[in-house]
Amino acid sequence: MKNTVSLAIVSVIGLILFGTCAFFMRHLLFEGVAGTYEEAAPNRAEYNDRWVSYEAIACLGEYAEGTESYNFIPTSHEYYYLIWMADGSIMPLSVSKKADKEYLDALTDATYDYIDGITEYIEMEPRTFIGTVENQDSEIRGYYVEALKYMETTEANGWVVRYDLLDCSKTRAGQLLLVGAVMLIPILGITMTIVSVRKEKHKAAHAEEQFLPK
Repeated sequence: MKNTVSLAIVSVIGLILFGTCAFFMRHLLFEGVAGTYEEAAPNRAEYNDRWVSYEAIACLGEYAEGTESYNFIPTSHEYYYLIWMADGSIMPLSVSKKADKEYLDALTDATYDYIDGITEYIEMEPRTFIGTVENQDSEIRGYYVEALKYMETTEANGWVVRYDLLDCSKTRAGQLLLVGAVMLIPILGITMTIVSVRKEKHKAAHAEEQFLPK
């Protein structure tokens, strides 16, 4: 009986956790793109946890790289880039997919070919990135500031610098998998509760048979 009650409690907690995740992640799970980075960055509260887009046309290079690990085994990577915006300002953008990294590396080469006068324009097709606007953590922000100083693209030199990160390392599929994993908790709990109740009923129904002569 105690096991059944415990399983029921776990199931209820799991359902509450699932409902909470689904509620707070509803924009990421069910909505499309809510706006652009230019619209979202100065209106963070309105676009909190909502998908926004930006069409990258130029890139000044990678300024940081992060790795998440589990038991010392790398599980994911994030790559941070300096994006040269159409209005002449600088913004930070992060990606995790290999294809996105390869594109931004190639865009960086094409951008410097243009800056150095090798080409008359940036010979790369623009690509639209979709993510969420986030704060950079202190360490990554420090690398961002250092890279800007090294490249002399600081506000003191007349540049407009944006510090809000467009985090494109997340995807809708990843969010669905996360919520799906949480949903497994109550499903397993409810299943085990049903099995446990049936076992206890079966045991109670046949309890007398244990004492009957063979």
